[in-house]
Amino acid sequence: MQTEECTGSGGEGVVGEDGVRRAVDNEEEKVTYSYSFFHFHLCLASLYIMMTLTNWYQPDTTTQAMQSTMPAVWVKMCSSWLGLGLYLWTLLAPLIFPDRDFN
Repeated sequence: MQTEECTGSGGEGVVGEDGVRRAVDNEEEKVTYSYSFFHFHLCLASLYIMMTLTNWYQPDTTTQAMQSTMPAVWVKMCSSWLGLGLYLWTLLAPLIFPDRDFN
């Protein structure tokens, strides 16, 4: 985690009850992570699930070898739906429940 270390006696660090100066993570002005990096990786993960579902990782095989059993297809489809559902919930829950603290 990237945090701001307080330096010197005039720093903005927090001194705990035990007298140890702690790092401060201030995300009011900017965050220490990248939203675009997260969405890029989420896109890559969805493309990977699509690739495994359609067997794109073996393009030169015959169609007979590319056939999957139906339980394997349903496991892949349900896992992609579950991932999509969790992602959409993280986006929509703060809008649906504006008074709840999601920290």
